[in-house]
Order: sequence, then structure tokens, then C-alpha cells
Amino acid sequence: MRSEELLIILLVGGVLLVMPLAALILSITALVKMRRIEDLSKRIIGIENYLRRLANAPPETAVHRPVEVNSTLQETVSSPPAQAIPVVVTARSAETVSQPVDSVQIPSMAPAAAVQERVRSIAAACEPPVGWETFIGQKAFGWLAVILFLFSATFFLRYAYQNNWIGPVGRVAIGELAGVALIVGGVRYLIGGWRRFSSMLMSAGIVVIYLSTYTAFAFYQLLPQSHAGAFLALIILESMVAAVYCRSAIIGMVAVVGGLMTPVLMQSDHDTYTSFFMYLATLNFGVVVALCLRRWVAVGTVAFSGTQWLFWMWYQGNYHPEKFAWALGFQAVLFALYLAQTLIVARYHVLPASREELARFVVNAVMAFAAFRTLTIEDYSLWIGTAALVVAIIYAIAGRLILRWRPSDHRLLLTSLAVATGFVAWAIPIQADVRWVALGWMCMSLTLWLFGLRVASVSLRLMAMVLACLAVGRVLMFDLPLYVRDPFIPVFNRIAFPSLLVSALLLAGVWKSDRYLPRLRREECLGIGVAGVVGTSLLWLILSLECHGYFVSQSMYGGDVELWRWRAQLALTVFWTIFAIVLMLAGFRLDRSRLRWLSMVLFGVTVIKLFVVDMANVQQIYRIVAFFILAMVLGLVARAYQRFK
Repeated sequence: MRSEELLIILLVGGVLLVMPLAALILSITALVKMRRIEDLSKRIIGIENYLRRLANAPPETAVHRPVEVNSTLQETVSSPPAQAIPVVVTARSAETVSQPVDSVQIPSMAPAAAVQERVRSIAAACEPPVGWETFIGQKAFGWLAVILFLFSATFFLRYAYQNNWIGPVGRVAIGELAGVALIVGGVRYLIGGWRRFSSMLMSAGIVVIYLSTYTAFAFYQLLPQSHAGAFLALIILESMVAAVYCRSAIIGMVAVVGGLMTPVLMQSDHDTYTSFFMYLATLNFGVVVALCLRRWVAVGTVAFSGTQWLFWMWYQGNYHPEKFAWALGFQAVLFALYLAQTLIVARYHVLPASREELARFVVNAVMAFAAFRTLTIEDYSLWIGTAALVVAIIYAIAGRLILRWRPSDHRLLLTSLAVATGFVAWAIPIQADVRWVALGWMCMSLTLWLFGLRVASVSLRLMAMVLACLAVGRVLMFDLPLYVRDPFIPVFNRIAFPSLLVSALLLAGVWKSDRYLPRLRREECLGIGVAGVVGTSLLWLILSLECHGYFVSQSMYGGDVELWRWRAQLALTVFWTIFAIVLMLAGFRLDRSRLRWLSMVLFGVTVIKLFVVDMANVQQIYRIVAFFILAMVLGLVARAYQRFK
């Protein structure tokens, strides 16, 4: 016997073994819970009737009504001296002994709350024992007999296969008949109300039929590949219909896994990519329809992930530019299907989107754009940024529809807006010049921040903070001119100007946040203060590099290089002094202590530079001028503090 045949037999035997065991365990649990539910429902009906009669009884007389309790009630209920209520214990089965209990007495004028509490305690004490003997005799032994029969049948079939008693057609027929029998049994149990057990039987039957059909093609060559593929696709379609009808996620998962396995099992010598894409699109269309009707957990994610895995495996081994249209069209169809599923669920379902659905909502956009970029990067790279903007517009429209249809689903709405924002931010470095990337991110950050302040949305403000951090980080790591440049115009050049606008927009956001400070949380107020310090420091750093770099670049025209470097150091000292003065005046004018502290820190840094750097490297005349200017400025600052503070 070949290893493939043995594998199929073991799989079928494993399914026939595991499914009854799982059904046995679930049947035990279901039986116990059903008996408890029946007992509780009967007690609740009796309690309702008792309370109704108690409420309608005259206040002068006591209420006499038999109450059903077990024999253990004598140990749990005390007997206060009052008008007695005869309580009769009724037997549910032969195991329950009826005996009178005369210790339960309720006053005629007892409050309704006290009566209800007493009845609850009585019901809690009445917990009947489980009839394990009956269950084991009627159920467990029966399922054990089924399992032993399956074992004997499996061993017999294995022995028959090994000795060629049954030919290939008979083997396939036995598998198909066994699968059909399991499905028919599942339908009968479904009609009887055994939903979980019927799902198990039907899933096992689908797997057996699927493997038997594949065996007829792969091992025994009883079917050509085209016919086998059609049969397998039909099995998957029927399985999905059965899953929706039975409301069974297990059957749906079996159908999805079987559908994803079909292209792997039905490999051919030629790349039939058109049939491959049409089959996967049809499979995912069925999954999306099922998910619109039944919001099953993991079924859609498995289908989407498996489809993407199959696509990229195909791309790795079979892609050619002549297949570009089919590959791109398939990814567009897949993107549209799962986006439409999310919107349909948002329109017609009541429950909000789960975390799995939110993750699939985001990953769908990312995978579609990644596929577009991979397929177009060689011949259509100019359209990649446009595609990112198109995806952003689509998700912005989706957010608008979600806001109209499901305004209460805040997570789905914010996820849609976050995806749209992310793709706009993604399009900027793709399409724009590298020097303007940080500025684009900061513009988006300021827009989101102001809109988040206006509508009081913490999530929008959080996205704005993330974009602001990205913009500042890019300026510090990539855009600062930390090198000697050719002669240039200060400030208004392609290097410094975008970075200065980044710091200006950051400070503008801090300034516009003043009127909203009482509404913000403590952490956000702290973040605004940090943003103000970072924006001011970034502005100072960029202007300092411009000031120093301008004088150093002038030495490239000729002349004394050392002289120009001395002038650069002096200009830097003067600029720092002026910048500190401006900060001090703004701090007094706006009554901002942070600005005054920054000014004092900058004055201190300037004094340290004057003694450490300028004393050693600057000529005598420049040194004298620097000391004099700084002394005058510090004196004026001290006088201003004495006057205003």
C-alpha cells in the first residue's frame, strides 16, 4: 500500500474516531445543563404562581399553598412561631422521597421582597442530583458501541485494502457513501434540535467526501483533473450553503479550508492563472455572502489570509508581466469584496464591529496597496502615490457612510479615518520631494489636531500627535543641514525653509490649543507643553545652523577661511542672544513661564559658549564685542525682571 493511500485511510479513520468522542463529551455536558434548565424553569413557574396567589390573598388570612422542595429543606429552613404553612415535598422521580415539612411559616403581612428572598433560597436549595446511572446506561454505552464499531470497520477496511479485496472504485465509493451517511445523520440530528452534534457530523461527512473525491483523481486516476476540480468546487459551494442554513461556523470553516486546499492539491504542469483567480474570487464571494448573513469568528480571516497566501505563492513562481491585468484585477476584486462586507454589516447588523473585523478592515487595505505597489513598481511607479490617495479617499467615504449608518460604532469609524489618514501620510513620501515629507506630515497633524479639538475626539488628537512626532523625527534625522554647503540664501532655500515651516506649524498648534486647555486631560496638557518646547528648540536649531552655515559657505568664494569661521562663531553668539531676548519678551508679553525659562537656559548656553569656544577661537576685537553685547543684554534682562516681577 502506498503512503498516500495509508494517509487517506488514517485521516478518514481519525475523523470517524474523533467526532464521536467529541460528540460524547458535548452530549454529557448538554444533558446535564438541559436537566438543570428544565428543573429551574419548572421551579420558576411554581414560584410565579405562588407569588401571584400570595399577592391576591386577603391580608387577614395566611396563605396556604404547597411548595415543592426536596427532603433537604428541613436542614436549611428555620421555623419562627407564626401561622404555619403546610409544605408538601413532591417526588420528581423514584429517587426523591416525599415528606411533609411543617417548619416553613410566612406571616400574612410579610413584605413581597422578603417573600421573594425566601423563595430564592428555597429554589437554590433544591438542586436535584444527576441520574448518572441512567445516562451511562442509555447514552454512554451506546456511543461506546458506535466507537467500537467504527474501529472494527476501519480495521476491516484496512485489511481489505491491503489484500486487494476492494478495488479503487469500491474504495472511493465506500468513502463517498460514508460521507453521505454522516451528512444525512447530521441533518436528522439538526431536525431533532441537536445543532452542535449535527454540525460535527456534517463537517465530518464533508471532509470524507472531499478526501474521497480527491483520492479518485490523485491516487486512482478515476477522474480527470477538470472534472475533479468541478466536483470539489461544487462540494465547497454546497458546504457553504449548508453552513449558512445550519448556522454553523464549523461547517463554514471546513468549507473554507477545503476551498483553499483545492488549488494546492490540483496543481498542473501549466499555469492556468485565469481559472485560479476566478476560483478564488468565487470562493471569497461565497465567504463574504456568508459573513454578511452570519458574523462567524475566524472564518473570514482564514479565507482572506489563505487567499493572500495562495496569491503570493503564485506570484513567486508564476508571475509574468503579461499576467499583470489578471493579477491586479483579482486583488481589486478581493479588496472590494471585503470592504463591501464591512459596510454591509455596518448597515444592517446591530452589534458593533469586533476586533477581528477591525483588523481585517485595516489589513485588507494594506494588502491591496502592497499588491498594487509590487505589481506596478517597474512600469507604473508614478501612479503609486495616486493609488495611495485613492485608497485614502475610499476609506474616507467609508467613514462617512459608517457615520451615517452606525454613528454608535466609534471604533469602526475611527479605524476608517485612521486608515485614510495613514494612506495620505503614506502618499506624501512616495509622491513628494524628500525635503517636503515632514512638512506634509505636520500639515496633516495640525489639521487632525484642530479638528480633534473642535469635535472633542481623543483618537483624532492621538493620531495628530503620532504624525507630529514622525514629522519632527524626520527633520532631526534626515533634513538638518549638518554639512558644509555651497553659498546659499539664508532661510529661503530648499533645505531650511520646509523644516522651518514644520516648527512654525507645531508652534501654531500649541498656540491654537490655549482656548481648549480646560477641556483637555492632564496628559494632553503636558504634551502641549512638550510640543511648545520642542517647536521652539527646533526653530532655534535650524536658524543656528543657517546662521553658522552661511558664513562658512562664504569662505568657498576665496579669502581667509579662518576669518570667516571666526565671523560665523560671533554671528552665532549674537543670534543666540537675540533669540533669547525674543523669548524673554514673548514670555513677559504672553505670561508664559516656559518661554522665560527657555530664554534663561539659552542665555546660560550663550555665556558658556562665550567662555569655552569664543575665548579660544575668536579674534580679540570680536571677543570684546561679544562680551560687551552679552553683558548689556543680561543687564537689561535683570532690570526687566526687577520691574515686572
